[in-house]
Amino acid sequence: MSRLLFTIAARTQGWQLYEGEHGRSWFQNLSEARENAKLLAATLHEHHGIPTAVVIDMGRESVELARHG
Repeated sequence: MSRLLFTIAARTQGWQLYEGEHGRSWFQNLSEARENAKLLAATLHEHHGIPTAVVIDMGRESVELARHG
């Protein structure tokens, strides 16, 4: 089973959270986006067994924050 990525990307005056390729939520600050993404990823894996990861898109590279499964 492929891993579902929750990606946080900087946007004008905020942060966009993507679930796979689909925009899910927008946050004003990075800490809110991180906590929300980590909770979503952990819950999805715990309840449905889907492997997940949370990454921040830093432009030229991505930084992994969490991995489940």
